[in-house]
Amino acid sequence: MKNQKLHLLVLSGILLAMMIVCSQITIPLPIVPLTMQTFAVGLIASLLPVMNSFTVLCIYLIMGAVGLPVFAGFSSGLAVFVGPTAGYLYSFPIYCLITGLILKYWGKTFISLFTANIIGMLASLLIGSVWMIPNLHISLNTALMTGTVPFIIPGIIKAVLAVIIAQRLQGIVQKQLAR
Repeated sequence: MKNQKLHLLVLSGILLAMMIVCSQITIPLPIVPLTMQTFAVGLIASLLPVMNSFTVLCIYLIMGAVGLPVFAGFSSGLAVFVGPTAGYLYSFPIYCLITGLILKYWGKTFISLFTANIIGMLASLLIGSVWMIPNLHISLNTALMTGTVPFIIPGIIKAVLAVIIAQRLQGIVQKQLAR
């Protein structure tokens, strides 16, 4: 039991570090950049138990809030949490909760992993888009066309990638946690 907790803690730390690295892989676009953050969130949600994945993403947000440059473009600080794209950051732990809860009940087959990640990704995009409405003084339609629609296909690609990697790593992770 003690080793299992230690292995889970180490895996959580490794995935947190991966989240920080993936945050820096960015393609600048108007208003909302395309990053590998949602890939990392999907992988974290697919590999860790639901509350562990939620906690990892909350720690990521806290690290950024206290000034560690962990967000896209090495940004950080409380100002990021009120900016036009802050909704996407707030959505990451929710993505983990949604995905993790689905996986808890559906198991971790390719189809369930893919479906759970797509639902989590869509929730993340919608939360981020809705957050932009008061911040940019735009309509819901404009927010969706700016912050959701252009990211659906890249989100699907990132979800597939996260699922493939999660399935490959799942056996290794389970073996380590069973030790």
